Amino acid sequence: MNLNLVSKLDKNEETRRRFSLNCICPDDGKYIKTSENLAKYLSSGAEWLACAKVQRVLLETRVEFGKADKKHLEELDAIMEKLDPLNMSLIESLVTKHDQLAVIEEIGRFVSDETKALLHPGTTSYDILDTGRSYLFKSCWYESLRPEVSKSIITLCDLSEMSKNLLQVGRTHLQNTSPVPLELTLSIYARRLAERMKKCDISFDDLKGKISGMVGTGAGIEMVIGEGTSLDFELAVLNKLGLKPDYSATQVVQKEGLSDVGHGLVSLMHVLSDFANDIRLMYSSAIGEVTSRDNAERLGGSSADAMKNNPINWENIGGTESLLEGGMRSLYFMIKSDFQRDLRSSKPARYQPQMMMTEIYESFLRLNKTLEELSFNEDVLGKNLIPIKENPSEAMVAILRGEGWVHPKYGGGHDFVKEMGKKSKRESRRLLGVCLEDNEFKILYEKLSENKRFILSGQIHRYIGSSVERAKLNREYCRNSI
Repeated sequence: MNLNLVSKLDKNEETRRRFSLNCICPDDGKYIKTSENLAKYLSSGAEWLACAKVQRVLLETRVEFGKADKKHLEELDAIMEKLDPLNMSLIESLVTKHDQLAVIEEIGRFVSDETKALLHPGTTSYDILDTGRSYLFKSCWYESLRPEVSKSIITLCDLSEMSKNLLQVGRTHLQNTSPVPLELTLSIYARRLAERMKKCDISFDDLKGKISGMVGTGAGIEMVIGEGTSLDFELAVLNKLGLKPDYSATQVVQKEGLSDVGHGLVSLMHVLSDFANDIRLMYSSAIGEVTSRDNAERLGGSSADAMKNNPINWENIGGTESLLEGGMRSLYFMIKSDFQRDLRSSKPARYQPQMMMTEIYESFLRLNKTLEELSFNEDVLGKNLIPIKENPSEAMVAILRGEGWVHPKYGGGHDFVKEMGKKSKRESRRLLGVCLEDNEFKILYEKLSENKRFILSGQIHRYIGSSVERAKLNREYCRNSI
């Protein structure tokens, strides 16, 4: 086998992959494909181009307010695709020492001095940058992240419908108890993800921009567009970008909205991590109720044990929540500013929530790939239910409570079942058989409905209450949310 795989790459791909090995951040190294998918929203290059877009919208709105001619906008529109983020970066570092001045100079390479002079109308750099970032974050959520989350939810709903006849043992405190239809379990996680997704919708929809000048008063705007126009001008610009105005803005958009975005992403990730961990436990040798068709065929998940079938993807997903939580520290810090603005939040704003969004995206990409291979071991599900069929203790307690039954010696139903359960375990016998040796219970048992007797005799599939209807309601909620 020829393992010189580098020789099989074309030069561009080799260059790209060698670059990824020199990246410090794993999002740009190990998970470079994920970063490439989000580059048009979350990269430095995307930020430069978003700033140019905001300048273009400012000019468009200036034309609408009669403070520029349409020919200036047409001139700018004709060259927008020529703008080079790399050149903007070089202009900033070597010439202007300022990012937004670099954007203007890059545009100025292609347009007339007259058009260039109409850019940045009474605005400050963070009118452009904060607004551009809000626009990019919101676009990234709706165009890339949300579709992957939606895909996961729909797949879980489909798996739920496909599992209608499967029961799994219920587990509380890691102890086996009464059964749960697998379709309900899967639909619950689908709904939890859908509810978190809708919370994220709210927070991303609430991202704001500002076009209010140096200290947020709009004074500079009114010197350019006209007195009394700054509020209308700001609203017109932001409407074009799908953003709300931040009327509490100073020189910067206030960052509480980003912390709300972070809360949404973190809680979404925690639900996903909770699901991943449950699947990981079900994957374990001790439970064995699920597997991956892909892993089962491949094996070798361990470098030492060639027969191990490790839940690699589920564990990777479960380990991601700490990374998102870590990002919240930066988002909280960014809320603070000395008076109208200081530079303390500038550096963390280069990292968050961009990295959090990237990790969420990578996790749901991984989930969607893994769900395609997820397989339930029906024989193991059935085997794990046998002890509950033979000892339906929780069902028996509920039935006895429903009958209002009190044993003359042991008291209420719970106490009776506890005592009989001890004897059942000592003698390794079925619970019902032990209970029927008690005359008081035997009299009651003969009066029970047929369905209750069936449940106590081991037909535990009858003891699922309204779970099927609940699963259906969950799936309907999820599909409507999408």
